[in-house]
Amino acid sequence: MHGRVLLGFALGGFWTIAGSLGPRLRPGKEGVKATAYILAGVSIGTVAGIPAGTLIGEAFGWRAAFETAAVVTVAVGLLIAALLPALPGERSAGISQMLSLAGEQKIRRMFAAALLIYVGHFAAYTYLAAFVQDAADIRGQTLGLLLFAFGLAAVAGNLAGGALAARNAPSSVLIMTLLMLGSLSALLVFVSNPWLLWPVILVWGFAFGMIPITTQIWCFDASNGRVEGVQALLVCVVNLSIGGGAFIGGLVSEGAGFTAAIVTGAVCAALSMLTVGFSLRRSRQVTCTE
Repeated sequence: MHGRVLLGFALGGFWTIAGSLGPRLRPGKEGVKATAYILAGVSIGTVAGIPAGTLIGEAFGWRAAFETAAVVTVAVGLLIAALLPALPGERSAGISQMLSLAGEQKIRRMFAAALLIYVGHFAAYTYLAAFVQDAADIRGQTLGLLLFAFGLAAVAGNLAGGALAARNAPSSVLIMTLLMLGSLSALLVFVSNPWLLWPVILVWGFAFGMIPITTQIWCFDASNGRVEGVQALLVCVVNLSIGGGAFIGGLVSEGAGFTAAIVTGAVCAALSMLTVGFSLRRSRQVTCTE
């Protein structure tokens, strides 16, 4: 239990710092590319880490999996210390900065859009395997390959999202919400058709891969240099959304079946899309009045 708490602290600290390093290591337009690489590494690690941990656990026991993770973590920490430059913390970063950011309407709209899309994704994805098993009778190795394909598509979406966000971050977020809404809606219709199910899952995975990079760059652009503060708030929103999404998905699944979890995801994606659209409209109105 204590180990889980410490791991939770470590993960929260990692996301707060790592997500904001891109613009600081590579200022200007290169910062978006650097952030995309960082998040792509996280996506690849997520895709590869679960099967690797499973294989090690089955071969040598579950303790060996955790010991391997600890050794790799120490090795990565040493490489970071040796290869990356030391960066000073932002002078204005802190509780006061985060409260100031939270008080800005445009930042709140961005966080609302991020919260909705993350809640929607995890409400649906947490019960994707059960939904596919129930609706299409896909199980075992085929189901594993389907989820693995989802992960690979997420890596591609992360890289593509970085390129789109570099050109126009708000529009890239809007595209991501449209893809999420379309894929979840299509999943409800085509889940029993194997020829269409795979493309739908790939589009969903691609859209999910776009979420972290597009929402982060959108928030970074609006933060006026307060990158670490807005990143810390975004991490809080994302972590709450992940737990909240899985919880909401469980509630609706228990009451109305696994299909309800997918419907919940689609509804949240639609609400997120509307929030992004409203935010873009407000931004244009402010620009015109100025």
